[in-house]
Amino acid sequence: MFGYLPDLDVPVDPNPMDFAAWMEVWLGNRWWTFDPRNNMGRKGRVVIGRGRDASDVAMATTFGGPFLRRMTVLAEEEPAE
Repeated sequence: MFGYLPDLDVPVDPNPMDFAAWMEVWLGNRWWTFDPRNNMGRKGRVVIGRGRDASDVAMATTFGGPFLRRMTVLAEEEPAE
């Protein structure tokens, strides 16, 4: 599984965001989420893909020499009613 983890309810970090891994692991008859980069509870995980490994759900599959020109992701918490 992989996904996006927005910066909701965390201190503002002026540094550019980096890629990091978070994962789900089957332990003790249930799924657990681990986030080794942040090492703390976070909210707002957006699951993008599930599979056995990266060949099942690759974030990007490219051939040749692709270049990422720009990527913008916006995530906002919807206010409670």
